[in-house]
Parts: sequence; structure tokens; C-alpha cells
Amino acid sequence: MDKRLEQALEVSNFQRILETRQAHLKLLMDNKMKLSYEGGVFKIDMPFITFLSSLLQAKEESFIFIDINDTPILINTLNEFALEVYKKYMDALNQYYMSYQKLNEARDLRKVIDWDEE
Repeated sequence: MDKRLEQALEVSNFQRILETRQAHLKLLMDNKMKLSYEGGVFKIDMPFITFLSSLLQAKEESFIFIDINDTPILINTLNEFALEVYKKYMDALNQYYMSYQKLNEARDLRKVIDWDEE
């Protein structure tokens, strides 16, 4: 096979595998953005954090949330709940960032193929 064709195929394979690994990382982060609390499971994202912050600013102490299973969950201690939400979000985002940076630094096809996100 022509040397230029081999190089083009290697670059194409590298890009495809890199994109697949990045998508996998995103799925891992999304899974880590779930918090179990008071019998409910909550998906943590920016709209949820913003809403929670507005409740705290309004000095609410308790609130009924709908979890990912459409179950109403009474949270009596919003301050404690917010701390758990923020911690879970920051931990997941930090891990995603570090793994993403490490993956993008792997400029060799073999490193990307053998790369382990954990």
C-alpha cells in the first residue's frame, strides 16, 4: 500500500477512535452526575443547580423535588442537599476534565487504543 495512503488511514482511524473515547468519557460523566439522596435519584446539571441555588437564596429550608423516576421527594435540609449536589458535580466535572485532557495528550494511535479512563 502507498505510504501516504497508510498515513491517511492511520490519521482517520486515530480521529475516529479519539472521538469514540471522548463520547465514552461524556457518558461516564453523565452517569456520575446522578445523586442518590433521601430515597430519590437526581440528575445534576446546570439548570438543577441554578434552581437549587435560587431556592437557597430565597431562604427555603425544604422543597419537594421530582427525581429521575418521577417520584416526588421531600428534601427537608436544602443546605445539606446543596452541598452534596455541589460536591458530586465538582467531583464528576474534575474527573471528566482530567481524563479528557489526558486523552487529548495521547497523540499516538496505540496510546488512544490502550487508554484507560479510570
